[in-house]
Order: sequence, then C-alpha cells, then structure tokens
Amino acid sequence: MYLKKVEIAGFKSFANKTTLEFLPAGNFNAGSDARGITAIVGPNGSGKSNASDAIKWALGEQSMKTLRGKKAEDIIFAGSGTKARLSSAQVTLHFDNSDKRIPLEFTEVIITRKLYRSGESEYLINGNRSRLLDVSDLLAKAGVGKDSYCVINQGMSDSLLNASPTDRRSVLEDAAGVKQYQIKKERAAKKLDSTRENMERTAGLIREIEPHLKMLKRQAEKAQLGKAVASELREKQTKLFSFLWHQFQSEREKFSQEKETMGAGMMNMQREVDKMNDELTRESGKAQDGGAEQELERKKTQIRHELNNVERELIISEGRVVVEREKLANQKVIEIIPVDLKYVQAKLSNIRMAQERLILRVEEAENMEDLQDIKESARAIQQQLFDLYEESGKGEVSIKKDNSKEVGEINKKIEELEEKKKGFKLEEIKFRAEFEKIEKEILAETQRIRQLRERFFQLERESRVKQEQLNVLKDQFNDAKIKLARVEVREEDLTNEIKNELKCEVAELKYDGTAIDREQLDREIMKLKNQLEQIGGIDPMIVDEYNETTARFDFLTQELKDLADALISLEAIIKEMDQRIKIEFEEAFEMINKEFTKYFKIIFGGGNANLIKMKVKNRKSKIAEDETEEQQAGEENQEEQDDQRDEVGVEISACPPGKKIANLSMLSGGERSLTSLALLFAIISHNPPPFAILDEVEAALDEANSARFSKILQELSGTTQFIAITHNRETMRQASLLYGVTMGEDGISKLLSVKLDQIGQGGKIIK
Repeated sequence: MYLKKVEIAGFKSFANKTTLEFLPAGNFNAGSDARGITAIVGPNGSGKSNASDAIKWALGEQSMKTLRGKKAEDIIFAGSGTKARLSSAQVTLHFDNSDKRIPLEFTEVIITRKLYRSGESEYLINGNRSRLLDVSDLLAKAGVGKDSYCVINQGMSDSLLNASPTDRRSVLEDAAGVKQYQIKKERAAKKLDSTRENMERTAGLIREIEPHLKMLKRQAEKAQLGKAVASELREKQTKLFSFLWHQFQSEREKFSQEKETMGAGMMNMQREVDKMNDELTRESGKAQDGGAEQELERKKTQIRHELNNVERELIISEGRVVVEREKLANQKVIEIIPVDLKYVQAKLSNIRMAQERLILRVEEAENMEDLQDIKESARAIQQQLFDLYEESGKGEVSIKKDNSKEVGEINKKIEELEEKKKGFKLEEIKFRAEFEKIEKEILAETQRIRQLRERFFQLERESRVKQEQLNVLKDQFNDAKIKLARVEVREEDLTNEIKNELKCEVAELKYDGTAIDREQLDREIMKLKNQLEQIGGIDPMIVDEYNETTARFDFLTQELKDLADALISLEAIIKEMDQRIKIEFEEAFEMINKEFTKYFKIIFGGGNANLIKMKVKNRKSKIAEDETEEQQAGEENQEEQDDQRDEVGVEISACPPGKKIANLSMLSGGERSLTSLALLFAIISHNPPPFAILDEVEAALDEANSARFSKILQELSGTTQFIAITHNRETMRQASLLYGVTMGEDGISKLLSVKLDQIGQGGKIIK
C-alpha cells in the first residue's frame, strides 16, 4: 500500500485543482541511490506546508488549531486581488491497495473529504458517502490516520520529548499496531457507560413503579374507613396540639425568667466594669507623665464602650436574623417526605461544611471578642445535629410549601437586618482598629514610665477579666433572647397550624396534664394522614391501570436483565482488548528500544540512548455511583480497584557522546531535534507506515547531521514512502521526484515537478 496521488481543490492557497503524484517505497531506477522519496520545496509563504495540511485534513483531522486555522471555513480559499473566494474545499487521496492493507476488496482506495462554506461536509470512500467513523476505522486498520505519525512536522517531533511518560506510551502503542484495539476498547467503554446509564434509568423507573403497583392493589372498600380515620386523626391532633401549646407556654416562662436573670446579672457586671474603668482612668492619670497616657486611656475607654455597644447591637441583629430565618423556614404547608439515606447524607454534608467553617474561624480568633460569633455558630451546628437526630428517629419529616406573601415580607426584613449587621460589622472593624492603635500608643508610653504604672497594669488586667465576664453574660443574655424568640415563632406557627388543621382557636384547646410520647404520636398522625390521603377518591378504572402498570413493570424488569447481560459482554471485550494491547506493546517496546539506541548512535556518531518503562499514577479519578443491586455494587468496587493501579509510562534517557546528561531538559535545541528524530526513525523502522510526510523536521540540523538524516531516510524508504517538505539541499539530493511550489501575486500556490533521474549535464532535462 502507498499513496499514489493527492488532488487538492480550493484548500487554503491551492485555489485551482492541483495534483501531486508520488513514488512508492522502493521505486527507484538502477544506478540511483534515491528510493521512494518525494521532496516538496519552495520559498517561505509559498504554501508548500498547505499540502501537508491537506493530507492530514483528508485523513480526518478535526482540530483547526492543528491545521493553523481558527474556524472550519478558514481552510477554504478566501480569495485574492484577482480571484474571488471559493465556496468549498476538497481533498482526495488515492491509495494503491494491491496488498489489501486497507480491508476493502479494491486495488485502489480513494478517500475524499469536502467542506462547504455553509458548514456542511461529507466523506467519500470510492465515491460512496461515508461517515468519519468509517474512514477512521479503515485507516486505523491500515496503520495510518490523523493521530498516527504518518504526517510529522517539526513541532510534533519535538513533542515526543515534551510529552508525559503516559503519552509516550500511547505513541508506542500506536507504533505497535494496536490502534484498532484501542478504538474497539474506547467504543466498548462508551457503550459501557451508556449501558450503565440505561440501567440506572430503567432501575429508577422500576423503583418508581413498584410503590405505585402496591397502591393500585388496594380496593375501593378503603373509602369506608375514611370517616373513622378522620375522627381518630382529629382526636390525636387535638391531643398533640394541646400538649405542644402547654409545652411552649412553659418554655416561654422559663426563658423569660432566664432572660431577666441574665439581664440583671449583666447590668450588675456592667456597673462593676464601669467602676473598674473609672478607677483605671484615675490610676492612668497618676501614672501618666504630662497627661498623655490619661488622654489615651480616655480614648481607649470610649472606643471600648462604643465597641461593646456595636457588639451588643450586632448580636441582637444576628439573633433577629436567626429568628426571621426560622420564620422563613416555617412558612410552608406540611408535606411528608421519608428520612432516607440520601436525606441524612445531605444533612450531614451541610453540618460537616459548617463545622469546617467553624474550625477555620476558631483558628483565626485572636481574643475573646472574636469568639462571640463562633459560639453562636457552634450552637447552630449543635441544634442541626439534634434536629437530624429527631428526624432520623421519626423516619419522616414535614416540609412545608412556600407562602409567597409572608416569605417576601420576611426576606425583606432579613435583608434589612443583614444591612444593619453589615453596618455594625464595619463599625466593629473600625473600632477594633482604633482600639489596637490606642493600645500600641499606650504600650509605647508605658515603656517610658514603667516604674509608675505597675498598679495601672494590675487594674487593667482586672478590668479585662471583668470585661470577659461581662461578655460571657452578654452571650448568655442573647442566647436567652434567641431561645425566647424561637418559642414565640413556634407558638405562632402552631397557632396557624391549629387553625388550618382543626379549624378552631387555640383558646378552645384544653390540656388535661397527661404526658405523651410525641414521636410516637407524630408517627401515628402521619400514618393516619397517609391512610386518609390514600383512601381519597377511588378511580373506577383502577383495575385497568393496574394491569397496564404490571405489564410495563415486567417489560422494564426484562430490559434491565438484558442490559446487565450486555454490561458483562462489554466488560469482557474491554478486558480482551487490554490484554492484546499489553502483549503487543511489550513486544514493540523491546524492538523500538533497540532501534532507538541504534539510530541515536548513528545520528550522533556515538553516545547512548534507551527507553525506560516506569510506573506513573493513574490520572483517572473514578466517581463511585449508586447501584441498585448488591452484585452490581461488587463489580463496580472491583473496577475501581483495577483503575487505581499504576499505569506504565515511558521515559527517555539520552546521552550524546562526550556528555553526561541527567535529563532531557539539559539537551540543546539541535540535540533535542536529533533525539526526537532518532525515536521517530525507530518507530518507523519497527512498524513501517505505508507513507510518511515529513514537514521540515530537519530544519534545525546542520550540514553533517543533515547527511546522517538523509542516509537513514534513504534506508527506510525501501519500506516506507516518504514525502518531505524541506529547505534542506541534502534531503533534496535523496529525492527521486521534486515538486516546486510557487505563489504569484494572485496568492495561489502552483506546482512545478521534475524527476531527478531525468536531469542531465548542466541541469537540462533529458526527454
């Protein structure tokens, strides 16, 4: 198999139809050293590299960046001063398939790709419309394609050295001829993911239908129980609401008393603090030299007083925000949902995030004042854990539907309170900054008159202790206020619930003093509500609906079984492909390593280089999925363990003669080019591609290295057809066919060709 010719029309600078015919590998005349090498030469900007881009594009390249463009229509001739732009681009590749390397029963295979300016495109195989997938499959089986090293430019050759060990292994796998297995594996993996998604959706439908089936089995006679259930429900609700109202009244009285007690203690402590501050001010005046420290202490006391006021207002605002948010959370009509694993996991996730934020705030705290917010957050987390514990014991929770009007009012009030909090926060920051500044000035003054201020420091420490005690009392007072506000909100919600459920006023309820098990009573009420809701209106067509649902359930169950069988089959295919890829890669690695060492020594005239297998961490991060059956969960766990194993990567060790190189980054630019070329030649020699297009890969080589490059190119041309886009005269000498590319003022690339065996003395062409 080899590339016979390329026809280009409308692609980039090739506006006119242009045909490039090539020599097959090993096709050379007697007496000539040049083998199947075709050289394309021309000045910079003439468009000769566009021929390489055209071939890559026809092989299925989709990246416009690789084709040196930004969008698809950039590859269509854009017009010039003398020629209008074209509406389409077309490239046709003619392959000689006498050896049937392309698995088609044709001795010549023609692949065409067309693109229209409207965005439409098409692929043709021997004139028949095909898909990109079909083209990729055929070329992969033949050992060529857009991702293979049959089209090589200078950047691609250097990328071998810059690539990661895992990417280098991928290159060697391509050289090992496992591309078709990789394609099968990738497609099987995509089908595997799709099958799992289908299984999940099918299992979800089954889970959705199952409870509905059970409900449909119930008969219409349940409607007769409606009256008894409603009566029992009202009786239990009355008992529960009476108990709750009595409990809330008791809590209100308790928290009110606690609030008054804390308030009185806080006022007494405030007087002690004020008294201590007055005494501190007097002692400061005695210790102050010239009255400077007294003035600073006065400012400090004033700022502390203002800061306390701001903190007090801030705590009150936060308490009000908490109350309003609880009101907002309770402005709903009750809706029952089960407390299942997902519900508990979501709650625990929120609590864990709140704990992490609390830990961060504790780590950043510097004084007692900073701990006030932290205490409130800790209590909130404790309340969340308690609520979750209560809900998990019930097995069900009540969720209420939004009341838009009340929610809007509460949200508005919350926004106002948040604005006030923001203002208090700014004032707190300001006062704290001023407070710290005053303390620094006092410390400087204290160092000057150390002997006169021992009593002052003692009083200041006592004052701080008193202030901390006052802050603790403030926290306790605010906690009592918040608890009282919560009880008031719960009372209001209970009043609304009584009106909605029992259609009566709270005053009509009488509590007989009997203790109740609230959790048990809640479960009974929820059970009665569910029974009452299920009893509701009975549809006379319920039997037909049950039969239809049963048929659908059986169908989905069988489909789930078929998908499970398909899943096992796809996993077997992936495992088989992995084994084939591994075996062929091991064989290819040994051969390519030997060839790499050989060509490195030839190109450098000595030295040593080899490929080294190394283990690298698997880059895949597998996300655990919820499974509906225990067997599937076990299989997924095993797959996760397999994916966590280390991958095998390939590292390059290269040491030119006379040097000691620790890593590839120590190589010069020319040495990197020579090393990458040695590796490319090793890959080509192991698994010779039918053809290889070299786009100025030897541009960085000097004259001596160019001669070595040409020698190796000449040796490999017996099995591989080379098409070299070059400026190098040594490469041109090895070519049997030479194309010259020129570009005139019209911006269109034109070709001039000549066979070098037809050139006689003086450069004249022999006919």
